[in-house]
Amino acid sequence: MPALRTLGLVILSALAIVIGIFGFYLVRGLADESSAREAALMVAEACGTVISTGSTQNIRINIPGNYHMKFIENRIFIDGYGVPSDGFALSFSDESPELGPGSHDLTIFIRDGRLVVKRT
Repeated sequence: MPALRTLGLVILSALAIVIGIFGFYLVRGLADESSAREAALMVAEACGTVISTGSTQNIRINIPGNYHMKFIENRIFIDGYGVPSDGFALSFSDESPELGPGSHDLTIFIRDGRLVVKRT
């Protein structure tokens, strides 16, 4: 009987460890997604300021691992999430790079009637 009880405790412990690992990766994934969306919103806010004031904006964003930010037409996309939902009044220049994971210092300005995002 004690062997059965020990086996039950080992199985229960293994199950608790598996649930803990799954929970960790789930929470980490949600935190990364939230950080990625926050980065896209920061860039969108800076772009809105550039459009409304015409002044150059400098910002620093951090894109978590496995996320990429693209500037397509008049929207910012980060792995399927696009902001703003209705697009900006101006389109992005072809000079605007795709940004991968990591920290990026960006300069946003208007050139030839288009938004330009450059790494600095």
